[in-house]
Amino acid sequence: MKKIVFVLSHIPDPRMYRRIIAFKKEFYVSVICIRRTNQNIFVQKDIEGVKHFVKDMYLPPQSQIFKRFKAFRKYQKFLSDALKEIDPDIIYTEGLDALIATNRYSLSHNVKVIYEVADLRECYLKEEPKSFLRKIVDTVICKREKSVFNCVTMLVVTSMKFYDVHYKNFFPKVNVYYLPNMPELSAFRSYQPKDHSTSFTVGFIGGLRYLKQMYLLVDAAKEAKVDVIIAGGVVGEADAFMEYCSSMPNVRILGRYNYDKDIARLYGNMDAIYAVYEADNANVRIALPNKLYESVYCGLPIIVAKTTYLSEVVKEWNVGVVVSHKDKNDLVQELIKLRDDNLYYNNFVNSCNSRHRDMDINIYLNNLVTTVVNL
Repeated sequence: MKKIVFVLSHIPDPRMYRRIIAFKKEFYVSVICIRRTNQNIFVQKDIEGVKHFVKDMYLPPQSQIFKRFKAFRKYQKFLSDALKEIDPDIIYTEGLDALIATNRYSLSHNVKVIYEVADLRECYLKEEPKSFLRKIVDTVICKREKSVFNCVTMLVVTSMKFYDVHYKNFFPKVNVYYLPNMPELSAFRSYQPKDHSTSFTVGFIGGLRYLKQMYLLVDAAKEAKVDVIIAGGVVGEADAFMEYCSSMPNVRILGRYNYDKDIARLYGNMDAIYAVYEADNANVRIALPNKLYESVYCGLPIIVAKTTYLSEVVKEWNVGVVVSHKDKNDLVQELIKLRDDNLYYNNFVNSCNSRHRDMDINIYLNNLVTTVVNL
């Protein structure tokens, strides 16, 4: 069998582990990644036959240009040494840092590169930068990405909007594979829906990144008199938010979780899923997060932000409600209606259930693996 290595700038998240497990059927699989000491939100999984090359590192934010460059050089050295040891036939990577390092290796080795995009940088979306320095940095990033893209054999996107708004300018569509953020159904085998006759619970599952929208959730839930469950690691600083919630008896914050062991139980404690993010962020406006597919599979209405591609899909599928990402009253009214109006609530549940069978990620993953085998 051929050898494939996943080159990442973080511990694999549940989405990436699904790729790893799928490719394990046809390839010898290795993983090269760093454990970010400043963003340690993912749990490393031990998978039989899959070797991990892991380095603990502090990776500064993009705004700290010189510190980031210094850390990147260490990452590149670690990556180069690991790649030489593995000697892969195929590299599967995501993120510009990993792609740049991968490109350098590909210049002297016969290797095919698969690049996955699950988020777009704001500078790729033609948003006006906030400062002159930011404009210079954004220009450099865009030119750098394009310059290293010559090593990419296949582009994998979790939303075709990513290709339409950016990559169509320099990468052929025939080499693009659409891989939606659908759940691994085996993790949901034990899922049992919550008894809706008990208190109404809205849940947020995932990394705590957009804290303004988390404050919006807990404030609206308090006013609507519904319960909140928040599960997931913290991206950045959230101490003030944690302290804010500590005096709210209707809010439970569970912290990090193990996807395979915990995800079915978590969804089984919820009546609706909260997936409202910072819609002023251009990237958020075009992404399709895995919460969409998970909530539909579990038959739970999803709450999303207006003016997003996600909201368009939610309305088209009739699987949830659309609210302002800034207006608390908007969310309060929807929470009350979902809690008290059974006809309104069950209309969304029925639409979710009608799409239940379409949520199987393995169909897409198996097709991807077959495509890569034939590269």
